[in-house]
Amino acid sequence: MRLKGVKLRRAVPRRRRKLRPVELIPAGGVDRGLLDELGQALQAELGVQWRVGDALPLDEAWRETEGGAYRSIHLMHALMDRVQGGAGKRAGRTWRLAIADAGLCVEGVGEVFGEAAMEGCCAVVGVAPLRAGSGADGQVLRARLLTVAVHELAHLAGVAHCRRASCVMYPSRHIADTDRKRHTFCAECRRTLNLRGLQET
Repeated sequence: MRLKGVKLRRAVPRRRRKLRPVELIPAGGVDRGLLDELGQALQAELGVQWRVGDALPLDEAWRETEGGAYRSIHLMHALMDRVQGGAGKRAGRTWRLAIADAGLCVEGVGEVFGEAAMEGCCAVVGVAPLRAGSGADGQVLRARLLTVAVHELAHLAGVAHCRRASCVMYPSRHIADTDRKRHTFCAECRRTLNLRGLQET
């Protein structure tokens, strides 16, 4: 029965947002428990679907002779090789984030906390420099790792560096930068983040 003067609207079911799959790759013997906690935190913060993938061995040929850190570009290439060797649509849609129990460096830049292929599919984070100072405390280490991981995943989503020191996308040159900004986005970076299906919760 239709009531006179009253417009009835049909209920349209809302489409559920597909969670972005993220594969966490242990590199160099990183602790599995640390990866599990990171995955749970990333799911809570960014709404991603995560799993731990097969380990990525660190080749000694990738190591910088002077400082002992590994050249992150080699880890990135190894991850990209995995993407090319994957099968199905899910393999191409999955982001791969390697967590290396080591220091990382970039030629011409020096030591870095992480690196990502802008709007790409692969990123890497080095745990060793996150242990500096108070980082020996497990809670501090986990907070720092989450901050750097969110930063690198946001690069994969197309979010560039931010000039606001309180935003997670501010480039960390020292561990103090990481501790200060934590994993919070500014409003502008949050809008960019949403373009690729991620959303800060």
